[in-house]
Amino acid sequence: MEPKDASHAIRYFFEGDFLPHRKAFQMRCPPAMRLDKGMQLCASGESKNWMYYLCKGKLRVYTGNSQGNERTVALLGPDSIAGLDCFLPEAPSLMTIACMTDCWLIPFQNSFLEELTRNDPEFAVTLTQYYCKVLRQLCYDAANQSIHSVFLRLANFLLVNWDGTGEAQVRLSQQELAYAVNCSRASISRACRVLKKEGIISMEGVGFRIVHLDKLRALCSQHA
Repeated sequence: MEPKDASHAIRYFFEGDFLPHRKAFQMRCPPAMRLDKGMQLCASGESKNWMYYLCKGKLRVYTGNSQGNERTVALLGPDSIAGLDCFLPEAPSLMTIACMTDCWLIPFQNSFLEELTRNDPEFAVTLTQYYCKVLRQLCYDAANQSIHSVFLRLANFLLVNWDGTGEAQVRLSQQELAYAVNCSRASISRACRVLKKEGIISMEGVGFRIVHLDKLRALCSQHA
């Protein structure tokens, strides 16, 4: 599988999409509430009539299986909406959503989201584009997860999220990277040792910095 470039606009991180509409949520929804790091907004299988506008903090959206293995599907930052798979009345959540940091969230019900979508064409366009971005990411992720090589899955994950257009610091622990690319922490550790040996990354506290993106692309092509 060839690595994707920035023109595909695939991201596992969602942030800022609903900023132009923040005031509508602040004016018409309950006040923002604080949830501490580690707390869950919802769990897989729950049916609830609440979604959340993330004002500050970071959320992890993930799923799991009966063996307790977890898979991170997306990471949400400020001015994103969490829990959209509960938009349909009484539909159970397919994902678990938990706070990676202390978070401030505005709760709202699906009736409000439906009203806002019907009455504000600009918001309807924003919501449709957001769903499209999520769908594209999920399709890409499904293809990437079919690759046997852990190294290649990790390389693709890094290339689509840190493509040189923004900060090169990967602020994820090895366990968080393992959740994202569906492997063990030990496998991520081995892959990171290869990346460091090749001069592609430099270790910096929690996570690392990508210092040679072209080498990462070349190495990814070799493994592909």
